[in-house]
Amino acid sequence: MITRRTLLTGLALGTAAIALAGCQIDTRTPIKVSQILEVARSGVPSPVAAAITGQFITPPWCKDEGAMAVETISTPDVPLQLQACAPGGSTGAIGTFQMNTNLIKTDGGQTDAVILANVLGNDNARFAVFKHDKHGRELLSVGLFLNLPQLQANQQKLMAMPVYKRGGYDSNVTFSFTLDVINDTDKPANFYLADVDAGGDLPSDEAILTIPPGGMDTVTLDAQTQAMLGSRGWVNFMSLIVR
Repeated sequence: MITRRTLLTGLALGTAAIALAGCQIDTRTPIKVSQILEVARSGVPSPVAAAITGQFITPPWCKDEGAMAVETISTPDVPLQLQACAPGGSTGAIGTFQMNTNLIKTDGGQTDAVILANVLGNDNARFAVFKHDKHGRELLSVGLFLNLPQLQANQQKLMAMPVYKRGGYDSNVTFSFTLDVINDTDKPANFYLADVDAGGDLPSDEAILTIPPGGMDTVTLDAQTQAMLGSRGWVNFMSLIVR
């Protein structure tokens, strides 16, 4: 069984490896409470789409480099799409991408390698729901799982391309990872949080986030969690209290 403690030990380059040439990469993924409950109940995967933005030198460079990133990082089951390149940001242009993946159910495993293999298969990134108990309550945790060796290989491949070299990129990138949690049920949804920021509040080792029916809040990995990125390739965003 995956525990909350183990799941909070790391996250690496992430789906944000998309625009590895950028100096700031932000990912934002909407997930509904009903999705979490249904995937946990049925085991049927549910699609989710991560919106990803990255900074580039100019819009034309964004188009060229973005197209190369799409070709390098996309897989049949987790496609990456370049949606727009526009002036703006500290480096001159903002690229907007979408990565389509799934929220799946997993029972985890005894080692990191087994856990990642069970969730990812041959894909680069997936979200997963899994059950565990804490304080006598049944919890449904939502985690992000990444194929770090493949993403790191993709990064090296992109950095070796002439257009990236001409841009002078050194692959030093900062990231943010956010879930928009939408409560589309008729009851309040209560979540345990650990090592994350919630709705702009101060981070807490263990806080409870309550989202009313029809409401939405955000969960963003905090600096402490991101400092541990790269060690295991998976991290827990939150745990829904179901009883």
